[in-house]
Amino acid sequence: MGAIEGRMAELYDVFVDWEGRLGREMPGLTRRLREVEARRVLDLGCGTGRHVRALLDAGFDAHGADVSADMLAQARACVGDDARLHAWRLGDPPPATLPAAGPFDAITCLGNVWPQVIADADVAAAIAAIRDLLRPGGLLLVGLKAVAVRREAGNPYLPLLKREHEGRTLFFVRFADFAVPAGDDGAELCDFHMAVVAGDGADGHEPTALLHRVSRMRVWSPGGLEAVFAAAGFTHVHASARLDDPAVAPEWEDVFVHARVP
Repeated sequence: MGAIEGRMAELYDVFVDWEGRLGREMPGLTRRLREVEARRVLDLGCGTGRHVRALLDAGFDAHGADVSADMLAQARACVGDDARLHAWRLGDPPPATLPAAGPFDAITCLGNVWPQVIADADVAAAIAAIRDLLRPGGLLLVGLKAVAVRREAGNPYLPLLKREHEGRTLFFVRFADFAVPAGDDGAELCDFHMAVVAGDGADGHEPTALLHRVSRMRVWSPGGLEAVFAAAGFTHVHASARLDDPAVAPEWEDVFVHARVP
């Protein structure tokens, strides 16, 4: 699983509209968590820790895990408690600190984290570890861009983001390249590009490409997501368009998988 590091990690929070995102996500997320009487929650791929902080503020015993040391460094500043943050690459055995902090009543994995678990063996290992970390009856919520929908629509580009930062205009460009051979186990793959361009001419700076990051990702369809978690023994598995409602059928690439441990 690729880690967001260096300058890209430093700029991550510049491009994410956290006030808007948390305003959209937290009411539904907290409602789903309280429906299963969740108290202890683990956020996988916690990045800079904004969801962990929001969950703590909402009264949950929240922890976060991420593969990137640079993102975890920012999360420590946001969360203010090293013991709540854990270094973990999905697909590897979890660090001893996670079972010690669990079992968890709910695990969330939001953003584009899950598609970076590529090989079938890593997918199976990640799902098994998640099951082990959840209590019986625990809730799993996985959110991602199911880019298979964009491939079928012939539109590989995500919306362009524009921000003002340190006196410069920055553009964040994201797209998927589907001209990638299948994995050794037949998994459909793509290369997901993230680029940062500074300057638009009007701000006194000529446009300059600052950063370009490429990560190999698995191309998941909503049905494929449902199938892999159901096959692993999860119950009440639904792919949905909404974080707060498993019954709303996915209509575009924003997909949330809701699942329960038996």
